[in-house]
Amino acid sequence: MGAGVRCVGSFHGWLVGVQLNKGRYFGDGRCFLMNAFYQDVVRLPPPSVNTHSLDAYSKSLPIANGSGAVQCTVSGAQSTASLALWRPGMTSWCVCQGGCISKFSDIALYQGKVYMFSKVTTNLFVFDISEDESGLMVSGVERCVTELPEVKDSYGQRWNIVEWHGKLLLVVIYLGLEGWHNICKIGVFEVDLSTNPFRFTEINNLDGDCIFISPCSSNSFHACLYDGVEDDLIYFIDGGLNHSRNASPFDKFVYNMRDGTLASFAVEITEDNLRAPDGSLMNPTWLFPSE
Repeated sequence: MGAGVRCVGSFHGWLVGVQLNKGRYFGDGRCFLMNAFYQDVVRLPPPSVNTHSLDAYSKSLPIANGSGAVQCTVSGAQSTASLALWRPGMTSWCVCQGGCISKFSDIALYQGKVYMFSKVTTNLFVFDISEDESGLMVSGVERCVTELPEVKDSYGQRWNIVEWHGKLLLVVIYLGLEGWHNICKIGVFEVDLSTNPFRFTEINNLDGDCIFISPCSSNSFHACLYDGVEDDLIYFIDGGLNHSRNASPFDKFVYNMRDGTLASFAVEITEDNLRAPDGSLMNPTWLFPSE
């Protein structure tokens, strides 16, 4: 990505980029998709527009099994969006705003629904998505009660959601007092969506697969597909685990599900590779080629 452009995610060989709008809100500029292998570019409309449109459509959805509401708007003036939906052919995004969206730990699209894990309430919010001639729109929002296992001497948790073998997994980092150097436990739980509250079953292997997790993308795949990748390992690159003043802005480590050990990457990722040409921090993301 060049100057003034930030990568915010990746999916099946495509990078998601945004042109920054200096002096305003992050992500308020035009978005685009770029195929990292073929250099194809698909330009997207900006996630928010600056003027009201006669075609603007908005609706408020109460959160089922919870309090508050989510406001969904298409073709209307918006501030910075936390959740926006788009498909080819749409001239504007469906922009969603609400208290449950403003502070989330991770998000995943699973079986046609959007799952969002709140880092404040540790609840899982499920967004039903409908589709008509106008495009995508959220048709319902539900708060799902969760009961996460407790771990002794853990003062905080970090959560990531990833799909594996058609199942939804929750990867939980139980933090000690000094970031990943003092991690109490890493738990990998299969989420049973048929119960209320959801039931979590801890698993200790990935049946020959591995998981890659970053702030912008997470994925699981067969380890045998790529050289240098081992099964039953979770590769993390994330920010905010180490709170020491002089610590690296991103923590990079590998978790072995078989024996519960942590290790550094076999290949060092220097801090220079995590910064833009102007010195600002980038959002690290794993790039997953199409299988």
